[in-house]
Amino acid sequence: MLRDDVGVRSLLAAALLALFLGVTAGCASSSGREAPSPPAHAPIGGGWVRIEIQDVASIDYPADFLELQSEEYREKAKGFYELLDESEFTLQQVGLNDLLPSALNEYRRVVFRTQYLNPGEEASRAHERYTATQEELSEAESWLVDQLLMEFEALEAAMGSQMRLVESVSLEIKELNGMFPLVHTYKRQLEDNPMVLVEAYVFWDYDRIHRLTFSCRVVDEGECRDAYDRILASFRLY
Repeated sequence: MLRDDVGVRSLLAAALLALFLGVTAGCASSSGREAPSPPAHAPIGGGWVRIEIQDVASIDYPADFLELQSEEYREKAKGFYELLDESEFTLQQVGLNDLLPSALNEYRRVVFRTQYLNPGEEASRAHERYTATQEELSEAESWLVDQLLMEFEALEAAMGSQMRLVESVSLEIKELNGMFPLVHTYKRQLEDNPMVLVEAYVFWDYDRIHRLTFSCRVVDEGECRDAYDRILASFRLY
């Protein structure tokens, strides 16, 4: 029941990483081209639900595959969640809010969180194209791995359960719906539970940094991929 994006330092890591890549300091370069305008929202498909966060973002999800995490569930699981920041929303496998046995044997998460920068700090625009060298990306990936390892150590100290980083798969800049997130993909494992694949999309935009994280068990990636890709395609920042 542990969430995949693990605490304050992960968001601070995103902010510092933005600075490292020169989004505010100029170490990385803009391509000089105008980014394409974000595509318009497609109509919500049958069986899909749209979440809208006023003046921030919207996203669609399939209601037969994921459910919005309830406050009641967070209360039941607060032994896990009291260490973690609030998210704007968390989607999870259907039935977990009611602790159905079928849901307890699965693991799916889509988590959206926003960090607001300090007064006077400003990041790049979400729709602004930028670049980074492979050397910069490799150094940034190493730094992010160090941050994850510190988070895992903190969770083990608090919970008595060991989380380990199995593999840092990649760190790359992607284009998504006219935006240019930095995407960190890695695998982790809690004790002897099945390995989990995590894809963390970091969007910096004006005075805030957004983190949209997808995770599922590695063995279930094929089952989750189509739904996750469609959810990603629906994501919009305002």
